Amino acid sequence: MPELSTTFSTTREYKDLSLTFAKNPITNDVVAVTGADAVKRSLRLLLSLNVGETPFFPEYGTRLRQLLFEPIDPITTVMLRQEIVATIVAFEPRVTIRQLSVIPSADEHTYAVNLFFSLVNQTQPLTLTLYLSRLR
Repeated sequence: MPELSTTFSTTREYKDLSLTFAKNPITNDVVAVTGADAVKRSLRLLLSLNVGETPFFPEYGTRLRQLLFEPIDPITTVMLRQEIVATIVAFEPRVTIRQLSVIPSADEHTYAVNLFFSLVNQTQPLTLTLYLSRLR
């Protein structure tokens, strides 16, 4: 009797609303952002929120802003990297981190964050670059 394969390969289409709230001319609905762009937008939002800013989700967000007011040195760079990894692992299950680099720039008082990741059930690597700076 032939053996049946029970392995299924499914890829999910991730969707998010466009923050421009533009209207789709065909459906008259709000334009949607799909796929990798939706996940990148979610990562940017997640890393820009402070812990406690989101109503009803007191633990959602990061403590990156607090670390940005620390001296720009190797210790702070490692702490920023650890905070980013912990936040993504805790709140973004669609992402698998492949590589993360945090590069300080003392002259400009910023950090460049280069995140190489892949989506769950996909092998194609994606890149997200953010620039973190302290604001008053």
